[in-house]
Amino acid sequence: MKLKKISITNFRNVEKQNIEFYNKLNIFYGENGQGKTSILEAIYFLSISKSFRAKSEKIVLQFEKEFFDIIGCYANKNDKEIIIRVFYSIKDGKNLFLNENKINKYSEIIGITPVILLSLEDLELTYGIPSNRRKFIDILLSKVSPLYLHALQNYKKSILQRNKHLNLIYEKKESIKSIFPWDEQIIEYGSEIINYRLQMIEYFNRSISKFYGIISEKNENIKLKYKSRLINNLEDTKPDFIKIRFSELLKSELRIDLQKQSSTIGPHRDDIYFFMNDNLIKSFGSQGENKTFLIALKLLEGDFIQNKLKTEPIFLMDDIFGELDLKRIDRLTEYVSTHGQTFITTVSKNKFSGSNSQSINFINIKNGCVIQ
Repeated sequence: MKLKKISITNFRNVEKQNIEFYNKLNIFYGENGQGKTSILEAIYFLSISKSFRAKSEKIVLQFEKEFFDIIGCYANKNDKEIIIRVFYSIKDGKNLFLNENKINKYSEIIGITPVILLSLEDLELTYGIPSNRRKFIDILLSKVSPLYLHALQNYKKSILQRNKHLNLIYEKKESIKSIFPWDEQIIEYGSEIINYRLQMIEYFNRSISKFYGIISEKNENIKLKYKSRLINNLEDTKPDFIKIRFSELLKSELRIDLQKQSSTIGPHRDDIYFFMNDNLIKSFGSQGENKTFLIALKLLEGDFIQNKLKTEPIFLMDDIFGELDLKRIDRLTEYVSTHGQTFITTVSKNKFSGSNSQSINFINIKNGCVIQ
C-alpha cells in the first residue's frame, strides 16, 4: 500500500495543506515544533482511526476551529485507488469514510492501510511497564487478524463483567456462582489470545537476530520470551494445556481476586521479555543497543504484516536518529527504501547525505506549511 497524497485541514498546527509523496522514502525536515510530527500523526490517524499522541480528538483539533479533516489517497499493489477520510467536528464527533462510504465500526478500517510507528516513546517498550508491551502485541495482531481483534474485544468485555461481579460478590450482593459464566468466557477468549501471541513470538524469534544485524552489522543472539503464569514450560503452550491451567488458576486464585476485586490471571497480566545473548536488553543493553533493537523489532513487524496481509506496510519514523551513527542510518534507509513506503521526520536533512538523495523526497516544514 502506498500513500500518494494527503489533505490536512485544521489538524494540530497544520491549517490547510495538500502534500504529494514518493512511493519509497519521504523525509520531513525542519526545526522542532513546526508540524513534522503532526503530519505523521495525520497519516497514523488514517490507518488506526486514532492518534498516537493524544487520547481525544479535541486535543488535535486546531484552536478555535470547529472541525478537522484528513483525506488520504492510496494505491494498492494493483494500483487501485483507495480513499480514506477522517472527519471530526465538535458537533458530530468522529466519522470515517472509505471511498466516500461511511464506516460504522472503527475496527473495519484497521489493516486496510497498515502503518508501523517508531518514535522516541517506543523506548518504553523495553524500559517501560508490561502494559506497553501488551499494547504493542495487541495492535500488531489486531492489524493482521480480525479473529484476534474479535477475541481481544470480547475478552476485555468479559474481564470487565467478571470484575464487576467480583465486587458484587465481595459486597454480598451476588452469589459466587454468578462469576462462573464469565470464567468460561475469559478462558475461551483468553486462551485464543495467548495462542496467537505465542505464534507471533515464534515468528519473531526466527528472524529478530537477522534484522538486528541489518542495522548493527553485529552477530548477536536476540530472543523474545512470553511471560505468563499460565505457562510454566513448553508443554504448557499447547492450547488444551493453557485452558486447563487457566481454569485451575481461576479457581485457586478466586479468594485473592475477591479481596482485590480484580482479575489477576490472564493475558491482560502477561508480559514479553527481550534478551540479547541471554541478558535482558533493558538491564544490560546500552541506549544505542536498545534503540537498534527497537528498530529491528519494527522492521520485523513490517515483515510480519507483509507475510500475513500480503501487502507492504507504511513506516513512520519520528525523530529516532539521535543515538545512531551515520552508518546505521544509511543501512536503515537503504533497507526501508526497498521494503515499502517510509516517512521520516528529522531536524537536519544532512544526516541522510550518505543516502541516495535522488530517490528521497525531502519536504521542508515550517509553521505547519510545506516550504518549496
